Parts: sequence; C-alpha cells; structure tokens
Amino acid sequence: MASSAEESPVRESQPQREWLLRCRDSRGELAVCSIGVGAGELEVCGPDDTESFRLHPWEVAAFRRAFDEAIAQVEADLAAR
Repeated sequence: MASSAEESPVRESQPQREWLLRCRDSRGELAVCSIGVGAGELEVCGPDDTESFRLHPWEVAAFRRAFDEAIAQVEADLAAR
C-alpha cells in the first residue's frame, strides 16, 4: 500500500487536455461544449459535436484577444443596463 500521494498510482500526472462547458444549443436547450488541446492545437466543439473548429498555434493568440474583447463588450453591455 502506498504511504503518500507521490507514490500512489492514482494521481493526475498529465496536464488537463479537455474542458467541458455548459452551453445552450441552437434551440436554447442545455448542452455541453468542449475545448481540447492536442499536438499544439486548440479545438472547440459545439454541442453534440455538430460544429467544431481547430486553431493552429499561430491563431490561438488572435482568438484569445478577440474573445477577451468580446467579454469586455458583454460586461460593458451589462453595466449599461
């Protein structure tokens, strides 16, 4: 029996590679989207894998910048209510 977490075979030794997020599908129903990372690329999949897109390493920074700007606009819209 292992005496510490370091010796335990039950531990997370790899970084997280997939994130599951609650979202809404085109009908407004609760669904799950995913963000995955593999081989240096980022892939975003919509509900039920109906829509997806992949970003190459050189595209990830532009996506992050655009997403951050969109979040800032949502916050501004909510603050203006």
